Amino acid sequence: MSVSFLRFSGFSALLLVAACTSNKNLEQDSPQVSAEAVAPTLPAAPSKAKAPRLAQLDTTHFSPRFVRSFQETNKAETSFDVHGSWLLLSPTDSVAFPVAELPANAPVVYAATEKGRAYRLTLTRRNYSTVHYVAEARQGSKLLSRQTGLADLNPSFFADIEIPKDSETGLPFSAYEFQAATPQQQGFAVLIGRSQDADKAQIYGGTQPQQNAWHNVPTLRRQ
Repeated sequence: MSVSFLRFSGFSALLLVAACTSNKNLEQDSPQVSAEAVAPTLPAAPSKAKAPRLAQLDTTHFSPRFVRSFQETNKAETSFDVHGSWLLLSPTDSVAFPVAELPANAPVVYAATEKGRAYRLTLTRRNYSTVHYVAEARQGSKLLSRQTGLADLNPSFFADIEIPKDSETGLPFSAYEFQAATPQQQGFAVLIGRSQDADKAQIYGGTQPQQNAWHNVPTLRRQ
């Protein structure tokens, strides 16, 4: 009786071990589900639209009027950036504000004569966007017109490049356009040659009577 019980107990132990081993093998053979598979998939966060960088145009280097007009004109552009005196249009394209052509806070004089009339333009660059101008037209000793004030850079200067024609050589040249900033001078514009043409200037009068002397003015040259 005692021996049979021992044999049965030993046999039962073997069965138990075999069963445990079989269950363990089944667990190892069964595919394991990862925590990532069990966890619910979260939707990706919506990407934020690239914010315009034109706010970097501050009044330290630009006039408030130019900042407003530039932001309004180019509000759809989100890749623009400003670095010093450069406007970055894209990672591979940039254009300089007209700082090389005109020294800061130093008067630059341009002049021309034609048909007995003498034209004189004095420009002083105040910042990256704005110049102070004094334009005088004389017939002998008689002052025909004197225009003075502030003019801001055309807010589309990087795209709308002015191409006046040199009245002396007949050749075109590229120029920056500065537009009068006050209603009293509306329509009055000064063009300054870019780069190697910085020694040239052109003046365009508006429709106001006091600007009649500035129609069909010859190209002025730096003195």
